[in-house]
This record gives sequence, C-alpha cells and structure tokens, in this order.
Amino acid sequence: MADAVFLGGDRFHKAEEAHAGIGPVLEKAGLDVHYTSDFASINAGLLEGAKLLVLLRDGMEWPNGHDADPERWMQPHQEEAIEQFVLNGGSFLVMHNSAWNYPWDGGYRRTVAGYFQFHPPYMHFDVHITDRDHPITEGVEDYEIEDEQHFIWFDNDRVDLFAVSQGKDGRESASGYSHEFGKGRVAYLANGHRLVVLQHPSVQKLLTNAVNWLLRK
Repeated sequence: MADAVFLGGDRFHKAEEAHAGIGPVLEKAGLDVHYTSDFASINAGLLEGAKLLVLLRDGMEWPNGHDADPERWMQPHQEEAIEQFVLNGGSFLVMHNSAWNYPWDGGYRRTVAGYFQFHPPYMHFDVHITDRDHPITEGVEDYEIEDEQHFIWFDNDRVDLFAVSQGKDGRESASGYSHEFGKGRVAYLANGHRLVVLQHPSVQKLLTNAVNWLLRK
C-alpha cells in the first residue's frame, strides 16, 4: 500500500517528465509513491491508506483520435473517491493543468476550489509571492520562469492565495493557493509544463514546502 498516489501525463505532458520532476520531492519526504499514467485506476481502493494524491494531468482523453473532440475521463465514482479521500484527512497536490476540463459542478471542483480557464503560449513571465508568511512560500523569492501561464478561476472566499503570475502584458492569475477541506488539505501550484520547469529551483522549493504542509510536517 503506497503512501502517495501520483497520476501524471496526458496528450500534452509526458508522464515520465511529471514523475521525474515531482517524484524525488515526494520520495525525499519519506513517501512510498505509486506512479501511474492510468487515469482509470484512480478509485477509492487505490487511495485507501494513502496520505497524498498528486495529479499533473488534464481531464481529457481522446478515444476517437486527436482529430475528434476529447471526452472527459473522470467518472462520478472517481470524483467521489477523491473528494472523500480529502474530506477524511488525505491531502491533494493539484499541479499545473489538473483543473483543466474536469467536471465543473461536482466533488472534484469542490475539492480543487478552482477551474482552469486558458493559457497563452509558452513564454517568460514573473511569479510574485503574495503571502510570505505562508509555510509553502518559506524561503521563496519572486522569480521569472518560462512556462505556460495558466489562468484559473478560484474560490477566493475559500482559499489562501500565496503566489500570482504576471505576464509581460501585465495580466495576472493565481499561481499558488491552498485550503483546508474537511479534515484534509489541498494545494495548487500552476507551474509545471515541462521537466525543466518542475526542476526550476523556486518551483522545487515550493513543491518541497507544499508537500511538507500537506503532510503536516
């Protein structure tokens, strides 16, 4: 039985890069990690006994080929499993595109407390730390990064926003937030399109701090 379940990889993101960029942080925190790219495997049984769920994956699958419209893969039993996992004390690290094209009106949306809107092309932008007293931002200064700047709706009455991204055009979006959900915890980090992004020193520090906060270390 694994301490952490990590679902990574989709059409636009390589599972091996997601796992290579975040996995060492999880393992250094002492977690036994179950790595998977099989979205269908996410269920209550897989999460039973785990402390942490990590996703770096969008909500789409392409059963009819990439020329056809995508379909959402997450099923009602999976939404319920994730929501109950967190409500009952588990923690959830929501990475990069893991709020994109999921069911918008159910348990997954309630748990994430946000929903992806869009992103401009891969480019340079700035990340500003807006809450320097949050445990996840400890030791992290403002930084510039080349990534996809993700724009996300989020429940500002429910979450603690600790970082924002600002494009060279001035547009801002949430880059990191956290919230308590039932007995569990959720953290969202926007950076992460490529391995080099995940390995950026500031992103690695945010990841390390986020995992420690999620595990209540």
